[in-house]
Amino acid sequence: MIIDLNPPPPYNFNLKLKFYLLPSRPTPSIVKDNAWLRVFNIDGKLIPVKVWSEGSVEKPKLKILIVDLSKDEKRKVVKLVSLMLGVGKVRELYSFMDKDEILKKVKNRLYGFGKAGLMASTIFEGIVKAIIQQQISLKVAETITANLVEKFGEKIRFQNENFYDFPSAQTLAEAKLEELRKCGLSWRKAEYIKDFSLKVFEGKFNPENLRKLKPNQIVEKISKIKGAGRWTAELVMVASMGLNVIPADDLGVRKTISYFYFNGELQDAKTIKRFAEEKFGKFLRDILVYLLFAYRSEKG
Repeated sequence: MIIDLNPPPPYNFNLKLKFYLLPSRPTPSIVKDNAWLRVFNIDGKLIPVKVWSEGSVEKPKLKILIVDLSKDEKRKVVKLVSLMLGVGKVRELYSFMDKDEILKKVKNRLYGFGKAGLMASTIFEGIVKAIIQQQISLKVAETITANLVEKFGEKIRFQNENFYDFPSAQTLAEAKLEELRKCGLSWRKAEYIKDFSLKVFEGKFNPENLRKLKPNQIVEKISKIKGAGRWTAELVMVASMGLNVIPADDLGVRKTISYFYFNGELQDAKTIKRFAEEKFGKFLRDILVYLLFAYRSEKG
């Protein structure tokens, strides 16, 4: 079954795919032959999804290949695809960026990148990924994530290709610490992930309930998770929940904004947070992702 999805223009699907640091490894998203693959867990049903483009930047058209699904399941798949691949209206965002010389250059360079997508399909996935990312580079974190997905995630064979789901809370809760360590995790992070997964599996913590809370409440809840704090909570909010916040304590975020707006002189988290919130306003999250992508492209 193929579903047509027409993103609001401009939308450059190939540019979107370049955002993935390890395209050929499952994180659990995979980029292969100009297509995006991963498994979604929809109400307990694992659904392999393949997305590719048959349109242009100004007349975008995405094709979504899935198994036969109910009308409700199809609706949920399209919503997840749209959220993860940043499908949405950008005209207002681009008009805002055009008023600032730095942002205008970034926009022109990344024209059609779309909205900032999500890096996880569930908040559980997002929290585990955030724990992995603590104190290490994003590329190393993505490598560890891919190792974790390959070892513990469920793999589905569909259309002669492998599709992966992120490991379930039960699987990670029951995993031995030594097995988690072999994926590249430190002992401490392995313990944090196992402990968190156990709480989710036993029903003591439901990550999806965080969607009902305000940002300060989300920080409070996530900070109670062993090994998590404000940085983890803010990363989850921006990368996995799509909230308009900035993880200002993140070194990569500080370096990026300092590079573009402070002549490369590294600013503290408080300065970065105040500057970004005041300057970018309601476009904060989207602009942050554009700047991060542009900075990564320049610095390699």
